[in-house]
Amino acid sequence: MYDSPSLHEFLAHTHLLTERQRRQGSIGPVGPLFCVHAEGIRDGQSVAVDRFFAADSSPAAALLALRNYSPERDNLLFVVDAPLERRQAFVRAGFRLVESQWLMGCNLAEWQPVMAERAEDVMVRPATDARDALLLSAIDGLEPIPMEELRDPALTHYYCLAEDQPTAYGRSARYDEAIAWVSHVYTAPAFRKRGHAWALMSRLLLTNRQAGVDQSLLLATEMAHVLYRRIGYTDLAEVAILQLPPALLRRGQRRR
Repeated sequence: MYDSPSLHEFLAHTHLLTERQRRQGSIGPVGPLFCVHAEGIRDGQSVAVDRFFAADSSPAAALLALRNYSPERDNLLFVVDAPLERRQAFVRAGFRLVESQWLMGCNLAEWQPVMAERAEDVMVRPATDARDALLLSAIDGLEPIPMEELRDPALTHYYCLAEDQPTAYGRSARYDEAIAWVSHVYTAPAFRKRGHAWALMSRLLLTNRQAGVDQSLLLATEMAHVLYRRIGYTDLAEVAILQLPPALLRRGQRRR
């Protein structure tokens, strides 16, 4: 599906799939890394974040690039193709391992829906209006999704209802005509391990296939990794998510 050296660039671009992300963010090379810089408002305060993406960069080269760039305090480095020995090399260089995740893909031409072992009577709906936005926020307690995202033609939010209670949500964004990127999949703690995420993902994938999408890709946490494999995804690359302590950064002139 992808050659390994281009996976980090692809992963960077998944942070700029919506109109709001593209308006608030920018992307460009920082030495051997790709960087997505974004600015916005959170809880009424201005915030800025940097997300860096590396393929075959060494820890020393990544450290030098970050020092020259002088990233925002909220920053992460995503290292693609990062087995244990490579993660350890970054840790020895001073990076802190936040977590390991898996870049996964599902070939929708071959995918077939599978019934969940503990499936309940769950209704899955696309979110389209302000009421739906409030239902989504009730699942995790976060602020309602902006209406402009619900109206974005490249982005679809889904949520589950069980006994009129919102229980889970997730979204799918079109990367291009053939590829969709799944993210923000979340189930409220009280409804986990009851087939809700499975029902949501089955509806999401089926809708994407009917719309002509060939490949569905996502970044899976360790907790969700087994679930996605059972649904039909396969591993493309292991991704280490790292952070560099501020003490190891020298303030320099930011390149934009």
